[in-house]
Amino acid sequence: MKISVVIPAYNCESTIRSALDSVFAQTRRPDEVIVMDDGSTDQTASLLNSYRPRITVLSQRNGGVASARNALCARAQGDLIAFIDSDDIWHPRYLETQLEIFQVYPQAVAYFTGHVNFVGARDYQWTVDPFRESATIEVIPPLKFLKRYNAEPGPFMCISHCCVPKQVFRTLGDEPFKLRMAEDLYFFNLAAPLGPILFLPKPMVAYRIREGSLSSDRLKLTEAEVQAFELLEDRYRKSTDSLLTKVYREAFASKRRLYAKVLLGAGMISEARVQLWNSLFLAGNPASMAKSLGLLFLSCLPRPLQPTWPPMHRVFNTAEETAPLKATRRQENV
Repeated sequence: MKISVVIPAYNCESTIRSALDSVFAQTRRPDEVIVMDDGSTDQTASLLNSYRPRITVLSQRNGGVASARNALCARAQGDLIAFIDSDDIWHPRYLETQLEIFQVYPQAVAYFTGHVNFVGARDYQWTVDPFRESATIEVIPPLKFLKRYNAEPGPFMCISHCCVPKQVFRTLGDEPFKLRMAEDLYFFNLAAPLGPILFLPKPMVAYRIREGSLSSDRLKLTEAEVQAFELLEDRYRKSTDSLLTKVYREAFASKRRLYAKVLLGAGMISEARVQLWNSLFLAGNPASMAKSLGLLFLSCLPRPLQPTWPPMHRVFNTAEETAPLKATRRQENV
């Protein structure tokens, strides 16, 4: 049973060494580590070269994280593909644990563990033992996962604490990831109908939060999420599972409303109303329609009478360590 570790890298000279060192500190060493230098202009390339021949370094003109991950997954030869971003850190027993779960539940589409957040460029020290207390593996059916993931993605949003069987990528084709942002949202909504998702709620990955990151730009992120759902529309329209299609459409309507709220916060009234009109009949149920109509009504009020809309940029908690990510990226109740 082989494990491939894949890492997209772009201008990450300050963090890539910590990520790679956590990979090579694993109790179960990976069978290959492949890094894609996505057109970096800093010292990332020279840092990666210092790890040869323990890693395979690929390079391309800057095409974005989706392009990098597609190329990495195509190149990977392992039975299980483990993702880690260039600024995150694994617990030493992460791969050992993921492989054990994979061997017990080989039919799953993806395997998640819990995680912790930390802030800044420093290294993360594992002061809490994830194995101090027992935890039950949760087997999540496709329909339930799609509901949870699109309503409150926190436990599942970071791909650095996820492993996916190589067979899943053979099924999905050459472009399982799309877009420069929200590529993970596209992937999990694309892959989830293929089978169950497993979740072990042990904090085994440290997720780095940095001011100025792509995910801190709420306007661009919510726009990308809507674009991801637009790309998925044809696939779900052709689905033979009407319940999955229903859940997708409800989530799509919610994403449009969330994007509209951020647009309203940015003062982009006409663009927000387009999103709200498009969401109006999308889900096909009265509750969703009422939410869209309510927001349309609020958008017509004088600005002083409107509610406080979400800001364009997310402000992260600057505490050194915070709760799992559902606290930092929780979907608004829309």
